Amino acid sequence: MKEPGNQPNTDDPWKEPEESYRVYSSEEMQALLQTGSSKSRLTLPWGVVVGQMLVTALGALISCVFWDDGRISVYTYSAFLGGLIGVLPAVLFLLRLEIARGAQHLTSGGFLSALISGEVIKITATIAMFIWLAFNYAELKWIPFLLTYIVTLKCYLLGLFWR
Repeated sequence: MKEPGNQPNTDDPWKEPEESYRVYSSEEMQALLQTGSSKSRLTLPWGVVVGQMLVTALGALISCVFWDDGRISVYTYSAFLGGLIGVLPAVLFLLRLEIARGAQHLTSGGFLSALISGEVIKITATIAMFIWLAFNYAELKWIPFLLTYIVTLKCYLLGLFWR
C-alpha cells in the first residue's frame, strides 16, 4: 500500500501546466519563411544605422541651437563626434557581417565567428575612438558628446520596435 505523501498531487497550484506545441512540416516552414519579411530582416540593421545618423545630425543641430546660439562651435562638433562614435563602429560591424554573408559556404559556426569578430571590431573601434578623442581634443565638451552618443546607442531599441 502506498503512503499518501508519495502520491503525486494533481491539484498542486505550483505546478505549471504542460504546454502543447505543434510540429511544422518542411513545406509549412518554407511557406512561413517566404511570407515572413525577409527583406526587412536584411535591411533592418542598415535602417538602424540610418536612424543613428539622423539622431547624430539632430543632436548636432540641437546643440548648435541651444548651446551655441545658432553658431557652429565646439558644442556642435562635440555632439557630432559623439554620434559618430555610435555610428562608425556599427557600420564596421555590419560590413563584417555582410562580408560573411557573401561567403560561398557559410555555416552556422562561420556566421557565429563573424558575429563575434564583428563585435570585437566594434568594441575595439569604440574604445580606440574614445581614447583618441580624449587625448587629441582637449576642448571637447563632454556633455553634448556623451548625450548624443547615448541617444545614438538607443536607436537599437527602435530597431526592436520596428521589427
